[in-house]
Amino acid sequence: MAVKKERIFYYDFLRAFAIIAVLICHVDLFFGPLVTPFEIISQMTFHDIGRIGVPIFLMISGALLLNRDYELGDFLKRRFTRIIYPFIFWIIIIIAGIIITSGQYTFAWQTFTGNPSITWYFWMLIGIYLFIPVINAFIRTYGEDALKYFLAIWFITMILKTFSSYPLFPDFNLDYFAGFVGYPVLGYYLDKKEFNLGDKLMCVIGFAALLIGLAAFVYCDYANLSYVSSIYINVPMVFMASGMYLFVRYLDRITSFKHVKNNIIGAVIVSISIYSYGMYFSHVIALKLLTKFNPHSNLLFPVMFVLLIFISWLMPFIVSKIPYLKKFSGA
Repeated sequence: MAVKKERIFYYDFLRAFAIIAVLICHVDLFFGPLVTPFEIISQMTFHDIGRIGVPIFLMISGALLLNRDYELGDFLKRRFTRIIYPFIFWIIIIIAGIIITSGQYTFAWQTFTGNPSITWYFWMLIGIYLFIPVINAFIRTYGEDALKYFLAIWFITMILKTFSSYPLFPDFNLDYFAGFVGYPVLGYYLDKKEFNLGDKLMCVIGFAALLIGLAAFVYCDYANLSYVSSIYINVPMVFMASGMYLFVRYLDRITSFKHVKNNIIGAVIVSISIYSYGMYFSHVIALKLLTKFNPHSNLLFPVMFVLLIFISWLMPFIVSKIPYLKKFSGA
């Protein structure tokens, strides 16, 4: 009889936060008119917090998948099965809805390919999973030195990308280290590294890094600077994601989640975490439904946002309870 693995609550917390953050990025249409600078900056800050979602998802993947002993074929089969089946199920529903309601076959194809569409994450994730075994072997062979080597070059690349420095010397190209692949490595490093500064201090450092990164991101966004034109590949985002990850990890270490884990709040967090991948796709359908009742009111925005989260969760939850469909639900 298989032994049920005990869930690690701060992974669930991070995963639940990440999917809610993704939803934050797609709810601008629910706001009412934004007139004053305070309203504009407040909405922009809320929106930019949501940008952390994708890096956090990738960092959790790195923490769970790197430095593991597994057979290559088995790894690829398990990983691709978990992401491809839900993708096929939800994308059929989404595309069918587009064709039935608008007849736009070109847009339906663009939705499938991820341009423009939330499905870009699926195609990016396939590339990450193909590369994970290579990074895994590298880390298992060279240990922490491999992590520091890779992350040092990746961070330099983030700096060059942020400030668009490549045009100054285009032949010096570090793009082999650039992009989303650094986030799983960063996640594994921050998850396993013992910093020996005290749990409470690390919690403060993580929160400070989150605020500094967010402030820089919002400033660049508000000032319309090109530094954040690449939403995820920039230094402020690295600070935001790293800070959030450390903050939650060390909150768990100082037992701040102790009173939450076993009550209704903890159950909600775990359930959102379980269905987060399905929610990533189902929220497109939920958004389409809610736009028909959109009050365009700043006062009612929290209600619309909570409804979006609930409906996005409810759909994969129901699908997972239907015989033979659980593997398609995204749970």
